[in-house]
Order: sequence, then structure tokens, then C-alpha cells
Amino acid sequence: MIDTKEDLLRPFEGQRFLALETFRKNGVAVRTPVGFVREGNVLLIRTEAASGKVKRIRNNNRVRIAPSTARGDPLGSWVEARATILDPAAGEAARRQLLAKYGLIWRLIEWQVALRDRLSRRPRPGWVTIQLTPVAALPEGQFHDAE
Repeated sequence: MIDTKEDLLRPFEGQRFLALETFRKNGVAVRTPVGFVREGNVLLIRTEAASGKVKRIRNNNRVRIAPSTARGDPLGSWVEARATILDPAAGEAARRQLLAKYGLIWRLIEWQVALRDRLSRRPRPGWVTIQLTPVAALPEGQFHDAE
């Protein structure tokens, strides 16, 4: 039976974090816990444009996601997904959704990043929004070949 996107996203309902696995050029997985919001049949995350995960997604948009603890320990099965970096207008809408879900916590994250950027005196490229579109639920370490 083929899972629908709705089925694949059901484990994320009521969760605050997801573990995002992106892949280096050599195939090594890098796991990062992130906050997220759901919009229809996709999940949205925000992160710094210069982050390693953004660099890895630009190289390879195949990712794995699972509901997780704040430390990134999976609380459920992994789902293969495709990551798409959205335009800035979509990013502002996602930011508002994240503020609604996380409130003060999200504001503190933004403040911490802004303070670090100011203290470093290096120009930073800002934030990006990444859309995570589920593809398939798979056993650990496997990917689906079909697009």
C-alpha cells in the first residue's frame, strides 16, 4: 500500500520538533533537530541561510525526517522527503506560523542569532524557509528511487 502525504505526516501531529537528516557529498548523514510547522501536506522549517544544512540541501534535496525530541532523538519512523528552499515572501509567512507555535522561544532564537551576527561584525545572509515534502516511509537507511 502506498502511503499518502497525509498518512506520512500524521506522526508529526502534536509534535514540537523533528529530526532532519541531510547528506554530505560523501553520503554521510547529518542529523539536526528543528522546529517546524505544518502547512497542508508539507512541513516548513526556518534556518540561517549560511547553515550547513542549507548547503547540504542545495547539493542534495533528498532528506529524511522523523518526529523527535528537542535533542534530535527520533520518536517515530523515518520518512523520506524532498527539501525545497522557498522564496523570501513564503519565508515571512512561515516565520509568523513559527512565532504562533513557539512564541517566546522562537523570538529568543531570532534574538540570539541577531546578537551573534552583530558581535561577529560579519554580514550574514539571513534566514531561509525550507519546505519538506514527504515521499515515502522507509526502513532505516533506505531511499525510494522514484521521484
